[in-house]
Amino acid sequence: MPLPMPRPSRLLAPLRVLPSAPLEVVIAGVTSRLLAEPLADGALEGLAGGALVVRMSDPEVELRFTVVGGRVCPASPRDEPRVVVRAALDDLVLVLAQRTDPDTLFFQRRLRLEGDTALGLEVKNLLDTVDPAVLPAPVQGVLHRAAAAIVAGADAGFSSGHHA
Repeated sequence: MPLPMPRPSRLLAPLRVLPSAPLEVVIAGVTSRLLAEPLADGALEGLAGGALVVRMSDPEVELRFTVVGGRVCPASPRDEPRVVVRAALDDLVLVLAQRTDPDTLFFQRRLRLEGDTALGLEVKNLLDTVDPAVLPAPVQGVLHRAAAAIVAGADAGFSSGHHA
């Protein structure tokens, strides 16, 4: 029997003090591979020269991405934010694991979009097309265990790190 997984917010707490660049590189690479076809067809061209900023709470981490040559890449701090997405890490994990719907989080004000909302909705809709089953098996396992830990914590009455 596998050991219980701590909530992602606790597991990733060190991200508060670590540079975000290595995580941005990994996420950008995986995202570029998962979305290669839509990116090649011009998806997210509106990010070129600007940034998608993801601001997570619990732990407080900011990640910045752009699109260059049909690939998702880490954005420079000089790239103007076109879209800012705000959410608790736990909520983002639940969305990625398809354990909750981003629209539900949006209407509950647990997922917020700022800036170019049309571009933000394009990002959301594109990410909705990603099937977690295409992720490498170890990543799938961690994602599903993390989501189960979040749900178990919520069932036990613990906060998931989101605030209305």
